[in-house]
Amino acid sequence: MNSFEHYFSCDRWTWGLRWIISLQCFGYAASLAVPSHLNSWLLPLQGDAFARTVDTTIALVLWVAGCALPFIGRASLPASQTKWPCPVVRCDAVLLCFVAGWAFLNAVLSWQMNIEDKFAATDPFGHAVRFVAPVALFVFVTGTGSYLKLEWLLRIGIASTFIGHGLAAYWLKPGFVDLIVGTLDTFLGSDWRLAEEREKFAIILLPWIGRMDFMLAFLILLPTKYRKTVALWMAIWGFVTATSRLTAFGIERWPDLIIRAANWGIPLLLWWEMRATIKSTKNLSTKNL
Repeated sequence: MNSFEHYFSCDRWTWGLRWIISLQCFGYAASLAVPSHLNSWLLPLQGDAFARTVDTTIALVLWVAGCALPFIGRASLPASQTKWPCPVVRCDAVLLCFVAGWAFLNAVLSWQMNIEDKFAATDPFGHAVRFVAPVALFVFVTGTGSYLKLEWLLRIGIASTFIGHGLAAYWLKPGFVDLIVGTLDTFLGSDWRLAEEREKFAIILLPWIGRMDFMLAFLILLPTKYRKTVALWMAIWGFVTATSRLTAFGIERWPDLIIRAANWGIPLLLWWEMRATIKSTKNLSTKNL
């Protein structure tokens, strides 16, 4: 890959990541209209007023981050190659750290506040790509990581998410049963006489979904010629499962969709980059003939 192609490869990665993380910020901010897991943890310690103030402050910062990240700093190049002033780069890094920290804290508290629920134990894995994405962009734009490190961080992040979701599906998470049944009701019509049959169908289907998630997580980490196809399928499946929050429960659940932007956006970005790399390699081979 020559320097010109490398520039546009970096450009694809950074701009794609910024927009994915921005959508995620909007989803997290909107979801704070109801008390967060942090609120539940702070409530007995500091009282309702303090806990609500913390939620409101975090939501405000997330709205600002969502608006700023696609435009702040030199989005197309690492900090080591940019001529932008240090305060802008530092602001960029601080926002990325905040978003990553909130996504990670939210995942851990989701587990800790429901410690007796075995499904909650999968949340740190299921949410992994949400905090790995801003960490990967931080590593890249601050000049502390290479293009290859960025790709591997994202592949590990999305693989972890699919493993977490696969475990929850294999263990028949009730929330996943509700998503399937609710989606069937939306498209086929709600009928109480079919409720039991649809629930049985969901219970039969979920273990197979879990197995598929495990297989995809394994394959995206392997250097196989099918990795591009795997990434595209992960993007499609990630979008379908994220959208199921709307198809099952209605448009008012839109924050749940965009919170999961990384679930489908990261594998789509990986597919796009793999496709561009293969095309570039073919063009180079043709020129050398």
